[in-house]
This record gives sequence, structure tokens and C-alpha cells, in this order.
Amino acid sequence: MKNMADYLWVIISAMLVFLMQPGFMALETGLTRAKNSINVAIKNMSDFIVSVAAFWFVGFGLMFGESFHGVVGFSDFFVNFEQDSWKAAFFVFQAVFVGTAATIDSGAVAERAKFSTYLIMSFLTSAFIYPIFGHWAWGSAFYPDNIGWLQKLGFLDFAGSTVVHSIGGWVGLAGVIIIGPRVGRFSEDGKVNKISGHNLVFAYFGVCILFFAWFAFNAGSTLTASENIANILANTIISASFGGLTTLFVSWSFSKNRLPEPEMIINGILGGLVGITAGCNYVGEVSSMFIGIVSGLVVFFGNNLLEKLKLDDAVGAIPVHAFAGIWGTIATGIFIKKSFLAEFGFTRIHQILIQLLGSFTAFVWAFGISFILMLIINKISPMRVSRAYEEIGLNIAEHGASSSILELSNSVRKIIESRNFKDTERIEVEYGTETGELTNYFNTMIEDLKIKEEAAEEALKSLHHMAVTDGLTQIFNRKSISETLTKEIARSIRYEKKLSILMFDIDFFKKVNDEYGHLAGDKTLVEISKAVTKILREADSVGRYGGEEFLAIFPETELANAYIISNRIRETVENLVWDFDVNYRITISGGVVENFGEDYTRMIQKADNLLYYAKENGRNMIMK
Repeated sequence: MKNMADYLWVIISAMLVFLMQPGFMALETGLTRAKNSINVAIKNMSDFIVSVAAFWFVGFGLMFGESFHGVVGFSDFFVNFEQDSWKAAFFVFQAVFVGTAATIDSGAVAERAKFSTYLIMSFLTSAFIYPIFGHWAWGSAFYPDNIGWLQKLGFLDFAGSTVVHSIGGWVGLAGVIIIGPRVGRFSEDGKVNKISGHNLVFAYFGVCILFFAWFAFNAGSTLTASENIANILANTIISASFGGLTTLFVSWSFSKNRLPEPEMIINGILGGLVGITAGCNYVGEVSSMFIGIVSGLVVFFGNNLLEKLKLDDAVGAIPVHAFAGIWGTIATGIFIKKSFLAEFGFTRIHQILIQLLGSFTAFVWAFGISFILMLIINKISPMRVSRAYEEIGLNIAEHGASSSILELSNSVRKIIESRNFKDTERIEVEYGTETGELTNYFNTMIEDLKIKEEAAEEALKSLHHMAVTDGLTQIFNRKSISETLTKEIARSIRYEKKLSILMFDIDFFKKVNDEYGHLAGDKTLVEISKAVTKILREADSVGRYGGEEFLAIFPETELANAYIISNRIRETVENLVWDFDVNYRITISGGVVENFGEDYTRMIQKADNLLYYAKENGRNMIMK
């Protein structure tokens, strides 16, 4: 029977330990990129509700049910609380523990793990992997006679450095190996590329929540409202603080940029918390300090080891939970108070050996079984998303969810990759936030650039038009029509196509200028250009070759047809009515030739000779 104080202490502790879930969510989303943040948050929430369901179905029974030779429980499945309120309180407390173990994996494999297969592993971890080892170490926590085989040997893990944290860390290691590193994490030449999280402030906020919840995690494991709570809390806060201090100064001294790394500081704090969890009830305050210091070193150099092995742990979960968990479990044997050794009847060496056995057993069990299970799952359905999904981000790829900061990031990336901002769409603004303000600036900048781009394009079109056209007649100038003819000659020769040209000029043009003025002369050139343009086909070209002389190009046209078109031009010009003198008639003379392999100069010369022959023989005619 439990008194009301014990009930309240366990229930309140359970509610506080639940805060580890939002703590992990904030930590992991802050340490990952914005394009995956929603996915990470959903996984953190989903794995908790899956783990609670799995633990109620079968996990609680395997862990705390009536024991089969200290190996596994075989009662209390689909736990019933109607006749036992203490069992309900105990279940709630243990349920938040299994939720913690199940969520550690999410940080390790973040940003590339498929949501569906991740949930399968969360279920298996909560239903089988965690509870079975938990029975070996904590089997008698509810039924006093259900002593697990490790527990019977004297294995100590007061609040779960190994039972909770190492188990979760080893599952994460198996996932990291099977799923592989994120795209771009390691270069082909072996270089390690840092992938920074999008919100370190949010990550630090998450660690603050975890720090607070850890007090209940450790002290609540007394399962009674006893005076030991104060010592446990003191040991917890000392170890965490020295863990964080250690990684602060070690990263300051040994990191590549010789600066205190933000990620290392928070992981050092977490490492100190994990390290003290096993022995928080068995060691003193000085020992807690040493445990925290070594935990910080384990986290820092453990992270470096993973990088050398090309294992990509997105948030540092494996060094924090698996490696620091091992250290904390062994450290319990090293630093355990003599009074406890006398109570348990062991020597210090014997206790250390038992702690080593328990840590090794946890690794073999959790890593081995999860690795095998993941191999099977991966064969049936790949546990990793496609490269395309990984690149666009799991927020969109797996949930169809987005955010202003993600859309802003994607827009900037697309602009950089395509070097084009004209197709960039306006991003919805989250008013009242810094991100919204930044998004608003971005939208304004893009709109301004689009206006300037349109003006620049219009200016370029105008400049191009000026460069290729004759300023008076608005048809090709001599340079452009000559370049066009050169290209058409090359094309006709290469593809064995017909090509003809017409060279013509205005008869007695000087007389128009002399009798009616230069404005009338200009009018004549413009109207003749318009008339010729209307007659020409879409593939044909015409340009002002110089003064009153014009060149027309007829691609894929033999001489006979070119001659017909040329005479139609001559007749049209002859019938034009001029406003400066309605009775005045202007005529043209020209020469039309077909290309038979000649180059530009030779073809122009042939047409020009025929033009002068037409003039010498009476004008107002086309010679071929």
C-alpha cells in the first residue's frame, strides 16, 4: 500500500517527465534545418503516442509482469487498473520513460528517415526492445519477487542511464548505419561538412525544458516521497553543469574554429544528465562533478569518433545517450558510496564488473536486435526517403506542410540555382514575427527587381532594335541584312537548298529630293519599305543596303519564283500614290539572282551588275 504523498510524488513526477517530450522536440527541430523541422516535430509527438499504445498493449507486461526466470514478464498485457490505483500511477510514470527511450532515435536519423518506417521502429522499441531489457534490470519495480537476471546479479541503474538512454541510443546507432548519412554531410574526398540547425535559440529552449524535466526523471524514480529526493536533485544539477562546462571549454580549445560551439555546450549538459542518471542515488556530490566532466569529454570526442567513421547523427543523440549512458552506468560502480557496497554485499571491483556486463548486454541486445529488425524492414520498405524528397525537405515531401522561413529558403535557393527571379512567387507573410518581417522585405525586393528587370528588358529590346534596323525605314540595316544573307548562303550550301536575292534601287531618287525636298525623299524610302515588307513572305527578309538601294532575300526559292516576287514588288511601287504629288510616279530597277555555291561577295556582285544593266536598258525593270 502507498500513502497519498507517494501517489502525488509519482504522478507529479510523471507529468514533469512528460515535458521531456516537448524538450526533445524543441531541441531536435532547432538542431535540424527548417525544411525538416515540422517532420521532426511530428515524429517526436507521434513516437510518444505510439510508444504509449505499444507499452500498454504488451510492453508493460514484458517489463513488469510476472517473471519467467528473470528473462521476460508474461502477465499484465493490456494493463487493467480497475482494482489497483497504484498500478495506474506506476504505469503513467513508466509510460513517459518508454516515450523518452523511443524518441532518442528520431534525433539521430533526422532529416532522411521515412515517417512510416520510423513509426514501425518506435512501436518495436516500445513494445519489445526496451521492455525486455527493462525486465532484466528493473523487473521487480512493481512486483517485488520479479527479479530480472541482471538485477539479481546486482546491476544498478537507478533512473535509466542504460535502461532508457543507452537502449534508445543503440537503436539510433543501428538506424544511422542502415539509413546512411544525409546528402552533403560527407564529401567524396572524406571531408566532414557541418549541417547547421536553423534555430539554436529554440534548441537551447528545448534543453532548458529537458534540464527541468530531468529532476523529476531522476528523483521520481524513488517511487516514494522520501528525503533522498534532495540529494538526487543536487547530484543531477551538479553533473549536468559540469558536463556543459566541460564541452564549453573543450570545444573552445579543440574545435576547428577554436570557439565555444553552441551545439557542444547543450550536448555536454545533456551528457552530464544522462551520465548521472544511473548513479544519482548512489554517489556523492564530488563524484557527480567527476561524472559530469567525463560525460562532457565522452560527448565531445564521441561525436568526433562518429564523424571519423562517417556516421551521421543529426543532433548528437548517440554520444549523449549511448556513450554517456555507458559511462554513467560504469561510473556508478566506480563512485558508489561504501555504505551501499556494504548494503549490497559487493566489492567495488565486483560492482564495476557487473556494471560493465549490464552495459555490454544492453549494447548487444538493443543494437543487435534493432539492426536485424531494421534490415528486414529496409528490405520490405526502404527506411530512407528518396534523394528528391530529402532535397525538398520532409515537411513538404511527407506531410505537405510548409512555413514562411522554408518557402523563403527555397525561393532564395531556386534564384541562386537558376539565376532567375522572374518566376519567384510571393511568399505569404507571417505578420508580427521576425520571419514575417524578413519575408515582407524579400517580397518587396523581388517585386522591385521584377519591375526593374522588365524595364531593362524593354531597354535591351530597344537597343537591339536600334542595332539591327535602319532608323528611318525600320527594316534591317546594311549590317543586319548582310549577316542574314551570309547565314542563308551557308545554310543553302550545307542543306542543298535554293536561295535567291533581289538588289534594287529607286529610279531618279535624286530628282525627288531636288524637286520635292528631303522630307519627301524620306517619305519615299519609308513607304517603299512598307510596301515591300507586305509583299514578302514570312521567311523572306529585306534591308536598306545603302542610300536608296535595298536587298531582299528569298530563302528556299529558285530564280523563277524570285523573279515573280520581284516583279510584283516593282509593280506595287510603280502604282503607289504620293501625297506630295498624286500624279508623280516612282519606279525601281533591280537584279535578281540565284545562288549556285557562290559566297556573299560574288552573289552581291552578280545582283548588282544586273541592277545596273536594268538601269542602262530603260529602268523600271527587273533583270535576271
